[in-house]
This record gives sequence, structure tokens and C-alpha cells, in this order.
Amino acid sequence: MATFWNDAGLEPKRKFRWLVTVNELENAQFFAKTVTRPSWTLSNHEHKFINHTFNYPARVTWTPIDLTYVDGGNPDMSHSFLHILRASGYNYPDTSAIASQTITKKAATEALGGVTISQIGADSNKVLDSWKLTNAWVSDVTSDTLSYDDDGLVEISCKIVYDWAYLAKAGPRGNTVGTPAPHAKDLLKAGNR
Repeated sequence: MATFWNDAGLEPKRKFRWLVTVNELENAQFFAKTVTRPSWTLSNHEHKFINHTFNYPARVTWTPIDLTYVDGGNPDMSHSFLHILRASGYNYPDTSAIASQTITKKAATEALGGVTISQIGADSNKVLDSWKLTNAWVSDVTSDTLSYDDDGLVEISCKIVYDWAYLAKAGPRGNTVGTPAPHAKDLLKAGNR
């Protein structure tokens, strides 16, 4: 049986082979610098009985995604994120009628659009895995500090929250979303056949 270390044909996933697509940030995948992949926490509920503690799984919480872009070029990320905030329902409180408008989840998720994080293979035509965020919206935007002592590129970091994420099957690069992984009940049914 071949192992990773003695088979030159095996290629592990690499940290620099990825693409992030945000529908409302057109062509922005070229300005993306870093992104965290979806992760989750299953909380625990303890039940104590005399001198024993029993643990029960409780609720799943999906951890927000951290995404960093280089600001500049086309599109201008500063304007893009401000547009997303405004499209979410935020308005400057210039008048009392506008000041009473609020941000809604529907508007915030539509303002950002779909978010997909794809890990690509060595040949760049194969998607190894692809995460699709459900009901994603931007919760934080942090602009870079400007300094005369730093000649680096200006960056904008954002935090994207979402309800859950699908891990899609691998496929050709043109089909980055693919089919979501089966639900546990489908897996259980398949195992009982």
C-alpha cells in the first residue's frame, strides 16, 4: 500500500491553492489575501448525578469566517463594503425618516450574495473541496492602519457570519459548488440497508 511519503503521485491540499467567491464583490477573488475555512463547535450540556458528571451534546455554532482583501485596483474594496452595508439597510441618519430604517437579515444576506471557498488541486482545474456559506452577511469590517513607515499594500479585513456551511463534493473547476454532502439521516438510512 502506498503512503504519502513514498508516492510522488499523492498531492496534499496546499494552503495557497484556494479561491473565494463573493457574489456582490465582483472580481474580488483576485484581491483576496487570506480566508479561514468554516469551522464549528458542538456545545456540551452537563448533567450531574451524585458524584458523577454525564455529558450531552447540545447546539452547534458555526464560527465566523475571517477574510482579508487588498484594497485598491478595480473594484475598490472600501466602496464595495460600504455599498454592502448600505444595501443591508443602513442609511446615514440625515433625516428622521431615514434614521428609523433598520438592517434586516434578508437585506444583509442579499447584499453580500453567495459566498464560496474552494480549495483547488495542483492542476488548478480540479476543485478538491468547496464550502458554501448559508445566509452569510458581513458583521465587521476593519480597515488597515496607514503609516509613513510602511510601504505595504492597504488591506481590509472582514468577518462573515452565517447560519451553516455545506461542504460540497469535489469536481471540475467550472462547478465549484457541486452537490452538498448528504445529511446524516440519509447516511443512516444507507447504512441500515
